[in-house]
Amino acid sequence: MGVEILSLLGLSSVFGLIGLVLAGWMAWRIVEKTGLPGWAGLSAILLTLTGVGTIVPLILLWVFAFMRWPRDEMAGVALGTSSPARPASPSALPPPPAAVADRRAWRLSGSLSSGGTVTLTVDGSVPAYLLTGAAAAQANELSVPDPSVGQPHARLLSAAGRLGLEDLGTAGSTFIDGARLLPEHGPRDISAARAIRLGSVELALSRA
Repeated sequence: MGVEILSLLGLSSVFGLIGLVLAGWMAWRIVEKTGLPGWAGLSAILLTLTGVGTIVPLILLWVFAFMRWPRDEMAGVALGTSSPARPASPSALPPPPAAVADRRAWRLSGSLSSGGTVTLTVDGSVPAYLLTGAAAAQANELSVPDPSVGQPHARLLSAAGRLGLEDLGTAGSTFIDGARLLPEHGPRDISAARAIRLGSVELALSRA
């Protein structure tokens, strides 16, 4: 800012000197035209010099005070091009909790044609079980002792708390809630089923 003030003072001095020269010339012309003698002419010259010498610097100071200096323009450009502050982004919502699989065992219960009952428990300790009409000989076999049930008849699949059923092509047929299941259908999810039928034995499906 000091450089601008010095420049302003220098220019004011130059223009003040020019104003005094012009004022002297104007006073001389006035005296020459009017023919004022002695002290009257001198007074006219002094008044003209004083008036012009005072007014001209004031006008120049006023003009330079309102001029746009290069520094002002650079500051305006810098302010105009500055990017606005970005609004704070809302915090991300946490992911929903993962659904917990139901690990309870499955229960199949029903009546045999001989008048007895059967209850089977599928606890998921093995991934697949064989439903058979013969006596269970292995840990993955579940016995449904009825003549209409094949040996083996169907396969139960247990994974992630869900239960599937696959027919193995026996003559007794397999049904899920009344709809027949064929071998070409492959494994079907029976987690939401209410009952399955192996041959003539209907087994209600529930959680243990």
